[in-house]
Amino acid sequence: MRVSICTLGCKVNHYESQILRRLFEERGDELVPFGAPCDLAVIHSCAVTEESSRKSRQMMRRARRISPDAIVAVLGCLTQVEPESCPEADIVLGNRDKTSLPALVDRVLAERASVNAVTPILSHRAFEPMILQSDERVRATVKVQDGCCNFCSYCIIPYARGPIRSKTIDDAVSEVEGLVRQGYREVVLTGIHLDSYGREHGRYDLYDLLDRLDAIEGLERIRLGSTEPVMITPDHVARMKRLRHLCHHFNLSLQSGCTATLKRMRRRYTAAEYDSYAKLLREAFPDVALTTDIIVGFPGETEAEFEETLAFAKAIGFAKINVFPFSPRRGTPAWDMPDPVPPPVKKERCRRMLRLSEESERSFADSFVNQTVLVLFESWENGVARGYSENFLSLSVESKNDLVGQILPVRIVAPGKGVLI
Repeated sequence: MRVSICTLGCKVNHYESQILRRLFEERGDELVPFGAPCDLAVIHSCAVTEESSRKSRQMMRRARRISPDAIVAVLGCLTQVEPESCPEADIVLGNRDKTSLPALVDRVLAERASVNAVTPILSHRAFEPMILQSDERVRATVKVQDGCCNFCSYCIIPYARGPIRSKTIDDAVSEVEGLVRQGYREVVLTGIHLDSYGREHGRYDLYDLLDRLDAIEGLERIRLGSTEPVMITPDHVARMKRLRHLCHHFNLSLQSGCTATLKRMRRRYTAAEYDSYAKLLREAFPDVALTTDIIVGFPGETEAEFEETLAFAKAIGFAKINVFPFSPRRGTPAWDMPDPVPPPVKKERCRRMLRLSEESERSFADSFVNQTVLVLFESWENGVARGYSENFLSLSVESKNDLVGQILPVRIVAPGKGVLI
């Protein structure tokens, strides 16, 4: 059977798709690129915004158009919150029991009937066991946590992913040890709400896991996925500072630099508190890269509130800002909040924030010119090797040799367009 998989959304989805790829390969199925003729098309959906939901449905229709006789399976966040929105699918599966997909394919083939296997998620407490054996990239992403209980006013994810639950610490360590034996030098820990790792167990937390991983021989880099600002406490920073292999790169989701807007978003910190978290990290790690996510045009955001966010982001000096125009999502409190920001205003605010991001990113990167950093090389083409430093600077080096997978010291000699030379 020829199988194609289209993955939309976050790193957690991409991790789970890697697991599904291996399950189908172990059955003897052939993996083909999405868009090629196939016998089974899998759409790993996203529903974080109305636009991502629309794109998920578009990919489903595209798969049906390319391979009219194929089985079309849709799973993930869209099907969990809107299972009725995928009438063209032969298999509808949510965010539980994703590893059952191959068995569901066999069931459809045997019974010649569609299957809806979506089950409730809000009361689900078990972490679905998944072990990654290899990754398509030089860095291996490892999912250690799922679910979220924050219920920010704009976010559907708690309803799509359910409550917090974690991979056991022994299973997480064992998975990373296996990846290191395969030759991986860097792992990226990911989850829906990563800093909640282990909270439901009450016996260990994310920092206990980091301690265990830091002791693995052969593992040279541990990178954290996106985290919440409130995880940055003096105690946590002190524990991270003792780690030998933790990358000094933190994506602390800001969303707004205006405390009034943060309150409407139901975020659990003020702008002043976020500033204190950033200062804690800078004091502990002088070379730290702070990246973030900002939503512009949230309902009720006045011009003065946007200017406050813009000034705050400039003062922090982020290494990069991921900018998102507010997209109302059905099923969230923000869906019908009063005082929506007109689309042209959102577009203009996005443009201004993106311009600040470019300036801030360039300023941060250029501050490392004439310094030497360690680079993990991830690609080599036409005599140019490219890779990333521990604090996620993008660098290119002229090289006659393939350096992919190696970590080498690199002296930065000049800035470049989006990449240091």
